Amino acid sequence: MDNGSLIPGGSSTSLFSSPPSGGGGRSPLMMMLVIVLGLGTIGFGVLTVTFSSKASNATKTLESAKTAAASKAAANQKKQDDLANTRAAESPFRSYTSPEEFGAFVINFPKTWTSYIDEEPSGTQVYLSLNPDFLRKKNGQDGIVAAKVFFIQRTKDSYLGQFDGQVKKGKIKQSNLQVAGQPAYDLTGEFTDHKTIRQVVIPIRDKVLVFTTENSAYATEFNEILAQAKVNP
Repeated sequence: MDNGSLIPGGSSTSLFSSPPSGGGGRSPLMMMLVIVLGLGTIGFGVLTVTFSSKASNATKTLESAKTAAASKAAANQKKQDDLANTRAAESPFRSYTSPEEFGAFVINFPKTWTSYIDEEPSGTQVYLSLNPDFLRKKNGQDGIVAAKVFFIQRTKDSYLGQFDGQVKKGKIKQSNLQVAGQPAYDLTGEFTDHKTIRQVVIPIRDKVLVFTTENSAYATEFNEILAQAKVNP
């Protein structure tokens, strides 16, 4: 007997049969995933390049705007400085501005006048002497000058109190006025130094700003100095 089996009414067949042949290609789903991923990668790259380009352009635009703004500001500042210099050159006055710790007050006076300034940390903190001629001294004493400005560490009551006796006797007349928008006290008459003919006292917090004149020939200029003073209360 052979190794085959007999099937009634049929031919003999092998007990072992070959499996049906299957497809050897990739799955369509896999191909679709590969394509989708590829397209996604390309799209992401395009977006990256696009946004990077936009960001770069935005940065350049911002820097350009900043440069233009800075140039415009510099041009405007130069224009203002030139105008200020022109006005200063044309003005018959020049100014002294005290240090910030002394209130940064401003005194304008004729530019052709001679001036002397002394600044100290205490006591009479500012001493400004102004005269159309030389500032003279004789025997250690200052000569007559058109205007002096003092910034003194004394209260209004303390400073004005020294004139009470002369005011009561009628030797000094005291009245009120305003200088630079601030209340002030105008004193005229015979002062004990035998030089001063007028004082204007402006209280500034716990100190006083004092304007004096010793020469009646420059009363008009003295009034102009008062009118142009700038005081920070």
